[in-house]
Amino acid sequence: MTFGERLKQSRNRKQMTQEQVAQKIGIDFTTISKYENDRSQPDNEVLQKLAQLYGVSIDWLLVGSLNEPGDKKKINRLIIDGEPEELTADEAGHLKDSLEMYRLLKEKRSKEAKN
Repeated sequence: MTFGERLKQSRNRKQMTQEQVAQKIGIDFTTISKYENDRSQPDNEVLQKLAQLYGVSIDWLLVGSLNEPGDKKKINRLIIDGEPEELTADEAGHLKDSLEMYRLLKEKRSKEAKN
């Protein structure tokens, strides 16, 4: 898998458009398209922003490395009622996305309650 393919896969996993990503990191959406089609490479600052936005490591984006704090073995294990439960990569990704959405909604409700 190429850098561009990993970038596109990460964006799709977050269910974001190229326009949304570009807006969040402050670049033109056509630049995202060039990255995803392996016609251009981001500078270090943009690469860091992309990795952070997608919740992946820079190493994984660049070379597909799983040698990171959140490697596949750690991500794909969930403990339910004290028992470990093995997850597929899709299940782990879905749970991570759901947790992120829950946290955002919780933060929004907290802010609304303060107003």
